[in-house]
Amino acid sequence: MGKREKRLKKQEESLLKQAEKHKIKAETQKGRLDTTRKYWLEEAEDFEKEAQKRRELRLMKKKRYLIN
Repeated sequence: MGKREKRLKKQEESLLKQAEKHKIKAETQKGRLDTTRKYWLEEAEDFEKEAQKRRELRLMKKKRYLIN
């Protein structure tokens, strides 16, 4: 596993962890003017999308490595 692949995997894991934290905040905290429940859920969704992008990049790199 190369440096880039390790970095992408670590980024993916941390983004998913952050998304989980935001989901917990959406369930437990009362919203304020700028941080409503909807806000926390949208943020969690954005983090999950970014994690998916990192996963796809990592898998594409692995496929290219196997092909060559």
